Amino acid sequence: MYPFASVAWAWDQIWEAVHQRLPWTPRSLTRSDDVHARWYDPDCVVTQVCGGPFAAQHRSDMHLVGAFALDIPEAEGGHYRSVLLSPHQRSLDEFEFENTHAVANSADSLSGWSSLLAATVGPGNEWTGQVTLTSAHRDSLLALSKAEADLASIDSWSLALIAAEQPELIDGLHRIALGPRIPTPPITARRSLAPEQIEDLRTAFAESLADDTTADARAALHISGYADNTLDDYLAILRLGPPA
Repeated sequence: MYPFASVAWAWDQIWEAVHQRLPWTPRSLTRSDDVHARWYDPDCVVTQVCGGPFAAQHRSDMHLVGAFALDIPEAEGGHYRSVLLSPHQRSLDEFEFENTHAVANSADSLSGWSSLLAATVGPGNEWTGQVTLTSAHRDSLLALSKAEADLASIDSWSLALIAAEQPELIDGLHRIALGPRIPTPPITARRSLAPEQIEDLRTAFAESLADDTTADARAALHISGYADNTLDDYLAILRLGPPA
């Protein structure tokens, strides 16, 4: 879910550490243009899922392995908050949302859409202004940077990675507010794996994310370690309203 070219090597390094501990896993990562398709792919052994769709749709299709704990200002371990950004320097209560053009990466995005609604009009309420779906947080930032939109909720992990790779997309934008506290996207495994394999995956990720061999990769990815997030962490998301 975080396929930025500048950190592709870091994901490979972390997966190599996992694979060395579990030789039955695929030797290398497969990258997909359509991450949503992997959520329905029975041959995909391990992937990352947006927390909202996982809680609402995929918790019966996949095993929860855990999550990444993050080292960014908006995070506490395996939980974090999105950042509301705008080209306009004003406080959140100065926005008239019915006259505000929002952009979001997708209507089922926990960080980009559900978090925006929760921080502005309130959980479960409808947005009354204009909305454009951009397909990616990077594209939402591009729209803001061109002043083609007024407000967006950006996944703070994506924001940290984009700031390093394309700082020009963030220059001139203003931090307006933070979204609600939510769990970081879950690491999941296909349902056909045996319970002992899921436990092995949890152990492999925990050990790999504490191993000195992945220190550079973790620093590049702003990962502080493994988070043993539970299903209850993700079910709590549903209080924000079901994904569109």
